[in-house]
Amino acid sequence: MSRQRDIQPYWRPDFKIQSTLPDIKVVRTDFIINAIAVALMLIAGFTLLQREYRAYSLHRSIAFMQQSIGETEANNNQNLKISERFRESAQSVVELQSFFYAPFVAHELLAELARLKPAGLVFSDVILSSAIIKLEGKKTAETQMTYEINITGDTRGLMALTQFKATLQASSILSPDGFAVVVDESMQQRNAKTGITPFQVSISLTPANSSTPSAGGEG
Repeated sequence: MSRQRDIQPYWRPDFKIQSTLPDIKVVRTDFIINAIAVALMLIAGFTLLQREYRAYSLHRSIAFMQQSIGETEANNNQNLKISERFRESAQSVVELQSFFYAPFVAHELLAELARLKPAGLVFSDVILSSAIIKLEGKKTAETQMTYEINITGDTRGLMALTQFKATLQASSILSPDGFAVVVDESMQQRNAKTGITPFQVSISLTPANSSTPSAGGEG
């Protein structure tokens, strides 16, 4: 029978210095931490640069828009001045048209006179004239236009002249709105040999709202 031996663990002193031993880890933790830190710094830097670029672009766009607004405002002010001058000129034209507005035109006047002329009358001249009158009795002197039609001719019967005067007074063309119409006639001495009497008919058109007029220039 074999003798049982006492088994003792092998004893060997550990003389290793841990700080001097190489790092034999499969993955180094310090490297991962440093990589993450660098990545975060890069992301932060990119985000900051992106924001700065956006801010720069925004400021540049604002400056460009302000410059455009300034140029547009200058052009707009110039256009407003031109428009104001045009409005004033247009108003002057309207005032001139109102001032020199004739209540009838020449061809309509001649056609109306030819229509109203009795058979016993002969026209030799038809003259249309205008004059400027100044209205008195107001704080500010106002001027208006008056018109006068002078018809000269010959007639063999006084009844035809009387009829012609009545038809002139009843004519709507020769009695326009806003005017007071006065028709007057005058005759010269009748020629005993021919039986012809020269006559003149005057038709005066004065603004109906005018007061006592003073003498003005003739147009």
